[in-house]
Amino acid sequence: MRSSVTAAALLYAAAALAGVVNATVDSGAEELLIGWKGETYESRKDEASREVSARERKMQDRYGAEPWIETISWSPRAFIYHNFLSEAECDHLTDIGNKRVSRSLVVDSKTGQSKLDDIRTSYGAAFGRGEDPVIAAVEERIAEWTHLPPEYGEPMQILRYVDGQKYDAHWDWFDDPVHHAAYLHEGNRYATVLLYLSGVEGGGETNLPLADPIDKEAQTLPDASPCGAKYGISVKPRKGDALLFFDMDIEGGKGDRKALHASCPTLKGMKWTATKWIHNKPYMGKYDPLRTAGRCADTGGNCAARAAAGECTSNMDKMVGPAGECRKSCNDCVDCPAGDILCARRNMRSLVRTRAAAAAAAASRSSS
Repeated sequence: MRSSVTAAALLYAAAALAGVVNATVDSGAEELLIGWKGETYESRKDEASREVSARERKMQDRYGAEPWIETISWSPRAFIYHNFLSEAECDHLTDIGNKRVSRSLVVDSKTGQSKLDDIRTSYGAAFGRGEDPVIAAVEERIAEWTHLPPEYGEPMQILRYVDGQKYDAHWDWFDDPVHHAAYLHEGNRYATVLLYLSGVEGGGETNLPLADPIDKEAQTLPDASPCGAKYGISVKPRKGDALLFFDMDIEGGKGDRKALHASCPTLKGMKWTATKWIHNKPYMGKYDPLRTAGRCADTGGNCAARAAAGECTSNMDKMVGPAGECRKSCNDCVDCPAGDILCARRNMRSLVRTRAAAAAAAASRSSS
């Protein structure tokens, strides 16, 4: 039986998540009037294609470039964190995935063994927990967003879909005897975080067919595929966005059947995603991604000379940030006292990039 401590922790996590979402909405609330972005009037007599085009532009405008959280359903509890990942983080994960992927498997509910099945035709691979500073930083941010401890999470899985590949409707939680006996001693899957590492030209939506939308008009895709237009809510892959939905009830006691979901066939282009499954109790022992994500060290050679030559700013992708080879020599981070969590979290961001962005913004203001 699950302990009362675990149940209380999950209740607190759900309440904290709701608080984060509400705070995000409240802090950015403002009255948006027609024309505030320079829109022009369009007659109702315009052709349907033009109306669709205008709606597509409106949908694009609503995403913006800054991180923000959109609540899309309370049954199941589902949220989109827009702009959760940077473009560089997405590319880093897909670069690793390109070297590893093989045909994805499913688990046989009768035997507990992995097998090929036409229900799932994608290609996939696994990352190690905290495999590198970028992966560790993503895992730490997922824990901060969901308010579920990082040690509750499985290793991330990366998936690639192309040429009609898909994953038919399924639940991520398990209720069959095989999993209860051999797998669930480390908890059931309580929540799923799906990271979109690329966009897709056609199809590839994540469909939650039983979900109840909060705002049906806002959550109806203007260019959905036949699969994405059928039922419930469909989320279009957008590079950098993250979808969170809870697979179980708020106490982590039983699966939520409303969390049924599918990856619609990818009809045009290539779709990359990464999945983080989070359990209702610790999984695979103690794990602290912040130790890796927040460290301040040089991992490459000749860092002092490269920094003196100006590579810290001329070659930022290679030199600085969580995956940078010469963070310490570039003054991109600071040495944190043992146990200083806030300091370590600051190190997850690049000081060099922050200074460069501030200088560019100041220059832009002075020239305008």
